[in-house]
Amino acid sequence: MNKGPVSQFIQHHYRHFNAAALMDAAKGYETHLMEGGKMMITLAGAMSTAELGLSLAEMIRQDKVQIISCTGANLEEDIMNLVAHSHYKRVPNYRDLSPPDE
Repeated sequence: MNKGPVSQFIQHHYRHFNAAALMDAAKGYETHLMEGGKMMITLAGAMSTAELGLSLAEMIRQDKVQIISCTGANLEEDIMNLVAHSHYKRVPNYRDLSPPDE
């Protein structure tokens, strides 16, 4: 497998403690896939803010993920994103809005 820039960064910098555990997990995931294993991802809570679907879609296209199990919150946000995505506008400092402003 060719190593992309993120993999190269992790391999070079993630050498100790919890970071090293992440590196070990990534190596295990890679080995699992190379041996023909399948991967299931489970998600809970809101993930749309990070546009997680962009990463997951690419992982599905590359046959790195075969099953996704998620909570209803993720499905609801995906549907809302499909419906309103082109109309969405980011509101800086939205936490500071008063009820009338909102």
